[in-house]
Amino acid sequence: MRVIVTGAAGFIGAHVLKKMTELGFEAIGLDNFSSYYSVDYKHKRLEALKIDKSKYLIDCDISNYSKVEETISALKPKYVIHLAGQAGVRLSLMESNAYISSNIEGFQNIIRSSIINDVSGILYASSSSVYGDSSPIPFKENSESLRPKSIYGVTKLSNEMFAEIQSKSSGIRFRGIRLFTVYGPWGRPDMAYFRIAAAALGQGKFTLFGDGSIQRDFTYIDDVVNGTVMLFQDLIHREEGFNDIINLGGGRPMTVNHLIDLILRLGNNQMEISKSDQNKLDSRITMADNSYLKSILGELKFTDLEMGVENLMKWAKHKEVKLELLNWIESTS
Repeated sequence: MRVIVTGAAGFIGAHVLKKMTELGFEAIGLDNFSSYYSVDYKHKRLEALKIDKSKYLIDCDISNYSKVEETISALKPKYVIHLAGQAGVRLSLMESNAYISSNIEGFQNIIRSSIINDVSGILYASSSSVYGDSSPIPFKENSESLRPKSIYGVTKLSNEMFAEIQSKSSGIRFRGIRLFTVYGPWGRPDMAYFRIAAAALGQGKFTLFGDGSIQRDFTYIDDVVNGTVMLFQDLIHREEGFNDIINLGGGRPMTVNHLIDLILRLGNNQMEISKSDQNKLDSRITMADNSYLKSILGELKFTDLEMGVENLMKWAKHKEVKLELLNWIESTS
């Protein structure tokens, strides 16, 4: 079965592409190697995962419909795993068009081309950012109190609404996965955990927004990849026009202060921290209700934050990684 994985040079996309090829799928990755963070870092990630770019990757900007249509028409995939998009919640208003062109126009381009080329289904990345601070804790997929606090969150919620509409009119199977703060080796250098790890190894300082009491449902990369692939394998057996949304998170939120303590124990036990006001775009807490996920996949064991951070720090301490951490972080500025 031929499957396209968009965002295949990204943190989650690269890992999913690797897993799909290991399972025997004819998986082809699309990515435009955006400069949101270091392109060199993305190439190093692919090399570390032993992904042959010449064999498995095609340069494609999903916001360019003609390019998307040309690529999907040529490849004729049966399914699309759509993980591409503009990440993060902190782009300025002047930069916010990146969210619209990549997350909304890009998703629409994938859908339009999929309909034209008889794609059977699309599994796509949504986000816990759709919940905001209005939904009861833990977050349930059927919550009617979705109030995103960022443009990023709004674009992800819009995608979910587009998918619901298009599933009914086109017969394509859709599944959205609401991801909860994914972390781990080769992660995104704009994320707090990455910057804390670097600072704990003497590579720059960490800016703490607020008092560190906000809580996140940190989800380790291996759990996200395995969950995504299993949910894809379930989706292909669903009826035409199927549509659902699933939380993918462990349901064990931890404070940023706790994360700092864990990383410091495995770093140099000291870190330069500067403090700033709480970012208004940050939710107070994220916590997944994963009962629907488990009803589909059965009981799942999520990696404890303690073990995940240990794996992260082992990676960050590698000489060739440690010396580049600050450069990768500064590439996001």
